[in-house]
Amino acid sequence: MQSLVEVKDLRVGYGGREVVHGVSFDVKPGEVFGVVGESGSGKSTLARTLAGLEKPSGGEFAVHARSVQMIFQDAVGSLNPRMRIRTALEEALYFGGPPAADALFPDTGSLLEAVGLSEAVLEQYPRELSGGQCQRASIARALARQPQLLIADEPVSALDVSVQARILNLLRELGSRFSLSILLVAHDLAVVRNICDRVAVMEKGVFVECGGADEVFSNPKSDYTRRLLAAVPRI
Repeated sequence: MQSLVEVKDLRVGYGGREVVHGVSFDVKPGEVFGVVGESGSGKSTLARTLAGLEKPSGGEFAVHARSVQMIFQDAVGSLNPRMRIRTALEEALYFGGPPAADALFPDTGSLLEAVGLSEAVLEQYPRELSGGQCQRASIARALARQPQLLIADEPVSALDVSVQARILNLLRELGSRFSLSILLVAHDLAVVRNICDRVAVMEKGVFVECGGADEVFSNPKSDYTRRLLAAVPRI
């Protein structure tokens, strides 16, 4: 089975300063792949590069996907404040023409159903919704193009803890239901523990560990991973 994402010795820099120092990995079809690291580790730069928002300075990568969509950390800021949710969804849904008759999401109602929102939000503006509702609306907008790959950059870090688990469970459910691959970027290992198939731990622009989620959590190989795990709150 061909990997959906193939990355080899990828390097990315800004203004002569390299922030991603040659990482290699792949993402398989239907897989949830997590990239975890502290702020400044290079994980968001990596995600933005794979989404086509940044240019690599070295190495290579290939994304064998019909469509790639990105979900951002600031859900409210990623939605146009002057647009009602209906307009934001229709803009994505009808981009390039109306959906095909057999499309997974033929209308805004099907998009909202997929993310657990009622049609009442269609006439509301982003400022009138909670952070969790805005993130669900952003996910719905990303689904409109029927992507094979979702890149989620810190999608829950701006949300209340009580809402985070519901959004993460939604992403996992969508991946399974619609055969999506998901690249999930987070700074907290607790965020990715229960939904990722594999996890890469990133420190200062390199992967210090990469493997199955169960293996990384139960038998971490690097001191950095062990420090991250030690920082996870225990109840």
